Order: sequence, then structure tokens, then C-alpha cells
Amino acid sequence: MLGGLEYEVTYPNGDRAAYVTAVYEASVIDGVPAPADGELSDVAWFTREELASIPLSRFTRALLTATGYLPTP
Repeated sequence: MLGGLEYEVTYPNGDRAAYVTAVYEASVIDGVPAPADGELSDVAWFTREELASIPLSRFTRALLTATGYLPTP
């Protein structure tokens, strides 16, 4: 489980939230991943090198660093 200051978010409307995140490893075994619940607008895959150059929120950067997908700053 991951949590702490890096997992606090302030939204554009001023709402604040603090997340505790559980991370699972998974594999696609059938079908084509696609947004289906209104929460997402797109699904995509990136290499570790591509992740390093994509603008990420502090929350996302902390999550990817904690799981080893980005190097520790």
C-alpha cells in the first residue's frame, strides 16, 4: 500500500483528497482493453523511457517511482 504527502491531490475546483493506493500486477489475457465505465477517456501503454518524458502529476510520478517504473529522483 502506498500513501503519504505525494498522494494528496488538490483538484481545480479546490477539492482536496488523500489517497491510499493498492497496486496489483496484471496481464491482459483476452480481449482489447478499452475505457468502459466513464472514468477513463483512453487506455495506452508506455515504455519506461517514454514515461520519463511524459508530463505526470505528482501523484502519478510518486506511484510510478514507488513501483519501480520511474527512477528515484
